Amino acid sequence: MSTTTEPVPRQTSDPDRTFPVRRISFASVIEGLDQDVAADDDVLMAHLVAALSGLFPDGEEIFIEAVRHHRDQISDPDLLRQVNAFIGQEVTHGREHRLLNERLAELGYRSKLVEATLANDAAITPAMRRILKVITRFGPLSDLRDRIEEADSLEPEPIMALALTAALEHYTATMAETLLREPELQRRFADEGFFRMWAWHAIEECEHKAVAFDVYKAVGGDEEMRRRAMRLATLALAFIAGYHTVVGALGDRRSYRNFNLVRSVWRLRSNPLLSKEFRTRLADYNRPDFHPLQHDTTELEDTWRGWIEGDGVRPSAA
Repeated sequence: MSTTTEPVPRQTSDPDRTFPVRRISFASVIEGLDQDVAADDDVLMAHLVAALSGLFPDGEEIFIEAVRHHRDQISDPDLLRQVNAFIGQEVTHGREHRLLNERLAELGYRSKLVEATLANDAAITPAMRRILKVITRFGPLSDLRDRIEEADSLEPEPIMALALTAALEHYTATMAETLLREPELQRRFADEGFFRMWAWHAIEECEHKAVAFDVYKAVGGDEEMRRRAMRLATLALAFIAGYHTVVGALGDRRSYRNFNLVRSVWRLRSNPLLSKEFRTRLADYNRPDFHPLQHDTTELEDTWRGWIEGDGVRPSAA
């Protein structure tokens, strides 16, 4: 009597999608950084980069744990392979950004302060809570404090942690795509090696952008929680990054030389990270039929991969 084997249910959105865990180090680049990490004395851009870097190490560990927690529910070998590559890439991101945060802190940035709050299982500091209390006292922001503090919950349920991971992966992938597509954003980095580090991180965020989302769907995550997690992620990320960027810039002596802070504020109007296109791409996440691979970056990844891996000319300069 013959027996038939039931096919394994497909859980990945693209079984052919592969991406490597690169053995890469930017230690020499990081060691050589000076305070002027942003071009043209753009103090807001410099402190934004430092704030984002501060979020990465422990943020990446949270992402890894959220995906790893559900790995035993994955039966699709292709998605399992992608999960393992996702974890490998995120481990490297965390390691490199810890080194970067130490150097940025030596240069006067708030990167280690951001990192320390997350390491202590918090993202909202007492000073930030005082500001929240003031700005949420009246008007349309009156419920902002509760929502941010909900996002700052110390131990969200595993499925909610996974939903937040998928939402934040959409943020990092959208920022990554914008960095690789927009020469205007690329020009805001003063150092070529430093930009190369961020371009490497951007490529890998594009490569693995669908993994957490596919795991969330595979383990039965629902639409209401997915969209709720995106709202919480948006509020928390905007407030935390915005707070540390503004406080860092206000405390930076360079801000008060040659009207640097005024000029930096003026440059915000042309920053691609604040553009309508960027906001529209982020908002796509709330569509019921959304999937990260609808934003196809395959060609973009291929274009930049050779330069990052050591060969060829930087694409934006070709």
